[in-house]
Amino acid sequence: MRQYPEITAAQRYYGRVNVEEGAHVHGVHTTTSWGATDIGLVSVGRDGRTVTVVQWGQMGTFEDARVADFKATTATAVRALY
Repeated sequence: MRQYPEITAAQRYYGRVNVEEGAHVHGVHTTTSWGATDIGLVSVGRDGRTVTVVQWGQMGTFEDARVADFKATTATAVRALY
C-alpha cells in the first residue's frame, strides 16, 4: 500500500476444491486511480509432497471471474501432477 497507494485491492475466498488432499481458491480484484480494473484467481492444492499452484488473470471484476471453470482446471492440475 505504501509503494503503490493508487492501487486498491479486495479479496474473496471461493472455497475448497475436493481433489486429493484438497485445494483452495482465492480471488483478488485490483483497481487503479486511473481506472484499470483486473481480476485474478489463484489456487493451491496438495497431493502428498506435491504442491500445485494455478494462477489466472484478466481485465475485469469479481463478476467476470469464471470460478467454476477455474476450480475444474485446479482439480485437473492437482490430479495430473502427482
